[in-house]
Amino acid sequence: MRTLLLLLLLANLVLFAYQQGWLGQLTPAGREPGRIAQQIEPQAIRVLSEDEVRKLNEGGRAGGNGADRKDAAACVEFGDFAADVGARVRQRLEALSPAPRITAAEVDVGGWYMVFVPPLKTRAEAERVADDLRGKGVRDLMVIEDSSPLRNAISLGQFKDQELALKHQADLERRGVKGVRVSVRSSGVATRFRLRPADAALMQQLAPLQKEFGATRLAPCGE
Repeated sequence: MRTLLLLLLLANLVLFAYQQGWLGQLTPAGREPGRIAQQIEPQAIRVLSEDEVRKLNEGGRAGGNGADRKDAAACVEFGDFAADVGARVRQRLEALSPAPRITAAEVDVGGWYMVFVPPLKTRAEAERVADDLRGKGVRDLMVIEDSSPLRNAISLGQFKDQELALKHQADLERRGVKGVRVSVRSSGVATRFRLRPADAALMQQLAPLQKEFGATRLAPCGE
């Protein structure tokens, strides 16, 4: 009898302690609002809309390679230009607004195709023909001054791709430029520019320069 009374007393003490919360919650609450009450700042929880969920998913898919794409787009290579053209291209690049950060590197290249007017008898005659070509809208030209067999010839563009050179020749002939020829130049070293930052404004300004100077490379750095 005494044992039974002690057990009942002990059970009452345990029940009282549980009701006062001294023993903690022995079993997890499986229903609301008990579960919400246990969360940290439950008032900050809200249900996302379908549009918000879609944007989060798209951001997650793009996040993995976003930095890589940003780094690649931050730099662009523009080239490749023979020595007699590279200096003029750099002047044009420095005149862009806003001016990009420019670094130049020499790269080995294969054969070049030069579009040109054959050598004239004198430098004065070559300059006169060059002025006439400028009047016809030909901008990328240069009177060759070195002591090579092409002295006093007029360079109208240099191309790494033969098809582009022939296309440029045909375009000049349609514009009334007579006697235009294409020749193969030996392989050598060319100048390739790296420009930063390669944003949309820069790319838009490079497009006409690529056409004007016959650039064969306009791509993210390292590709």
